[in-house]
Amino acid sequence: MAYDPAVRWRARAWALVAYLAVLAAVAGIVLFALRYQPLSAANFASESVAQSDSKMVRVGYENGGAFSFGFLVVNDGPLPVKIQRIEVTGQSDLLVTVGLETAANRYAGSLGQGDPSLDKFLPFTLAGGDRRWIAVRTRFGNCGRFAAGASETYTRFKVTYSVLGFTKHAWVPLPKDIGVDSPPDYACPTRAA
Repeated sequence: MAYDPAVRWRARAWALVAYLAVLAAVAGIVLFALRYQPLSAANFASESVAQSDSKMVRVGYENGGAFSFGFLVVNDGPLPVKIQRIEVTGQSDLLVTVGLETAANRYAGSLGQGDPSLDKFLPFTLAGGDRRWIAVRTRFGNCGRFAAGASETYTRFKVTYSVLGFTKHAWVPLPKDIGVDSPPDYACPTRAA
């Protein structure tokens, strides 16, 4: 067989086309995974409060008191996602998260302390179209960091999740906003001191 340089260059050109096609496919998958955020929230429930409407729950601050609420985390996409962490409030807020609990396949759940259907939060996987009930336990704190009458409104939560091997963070809107007003000076021992 004689050496034909034209055939050799044609083979190299086809190999380059094949490599570029594979590279484009991998880049497309990576770009899709980086932009993919299928999570939402639904079905809000809370302990009874003095003021509530369809968009907001207003919670009265009680020094040393507690407040619990819950919602569904929903995977609206077709791919499974692994929920690794959920953060609703920070340690310097008027509401401080002290615990998270979950229940599979709940559409609106009990918030009762010690409910046997609620389990301590551990990382879990949500299949496409699946949902999981999240119960959030908070306590009132840090009123000394806020002026009397100042308020905080919680409108979203931060979720850390994995999809297609990538770990991502997303801010997901709560189904209802939660408002907390800082108490007057006489009701906040750390501010009065």
